[in-house]
Amino acid sequence: MSDIFKLLTRNWLRSGFETVDQILRRHNGAEVKQGYQEATGGLPLRKVVAVVLIGSPLYGAAMGSFAFVTGQRGLGEQLPQLIYSGVKVPLLLAITVIISLPSFFIINTLLGLRDDFRDALRAIVSAQAGLAIILVALFPITLFAYASLSQTAICYSFAILFNAAMFGLASVSAQVLLTSHYKELIKRNSRHRWMVRMWIFVYAFVGIQAGYVLRPFIGSPEIAPSLLRRESFQNAYVKVFSLICDIVEGML
Repeated sequence: MSDIFKLLTRNWLRSGFETVDQILRRHNGAEVKQGYQEATGGLPLRKVVAVVLIGSPLYGAAMGSFAFVTGQRGLGEQLPQLIYSGVKVPLLLAITVIISLPSFFIINTLLGLRDDFRDALRAIVSAQAGLAIILVALFPITLFAYASLSQTAICYSFAILFNAAMFGLASVSAQVLLTSHYKELIKRNSRHRWMVRMWIFVYAFVGIQAGYVLRPFIGSPEIAPSLLRRESFQNAYVKVFSLICDIVEGML
């Protein structure tokens, strides 16, 4: 029985690493045409979804550990926020894609690219899985940054901006993967180059506002852990500007 368990565990881990490698692998030049179907079409959807559902909650839990890591709350007090944040990060990724897809589909259709939409969607889903993998790689850095903070008035604002930067880094890296997966589509029709640029812009715009609506992800030590804030429906861009001003004022 023990040998069977070890064999299953080894096979599961090997399959997981192969899936991660397949998502992150980038093709170029002569490899593009041969590798495109392998990188986007050949990967079962269940594996891609599994990567998102396993990877993104890990980073969400790391975000929600702020008050515990900085010593402002015990683990029991902060545990609900870890759970809420872990659930909301994959929800954030899903909502951003769902909101962005209708306009993307319509413009693809208007530009005569509808026949390629299935492959474009595969590329987008692969990029989302890549984003989840990159977030997993970044969560130790987030925990280290939390542990390095002192309990000052601006540390919470810094934590918010730091996580925004981590998400920005992960998102940019994921869009590099998306562009790589899109190479074969661009070879078929150069208009796909404009479509991938449009997707990146719309995805970023929607993602920032969706993330603000779904807050808190970090959880202020002065407020009890909660799934959502009452004042969630506000402008994210105005709030980011305000946070930057608070930090600058605190440093002066």
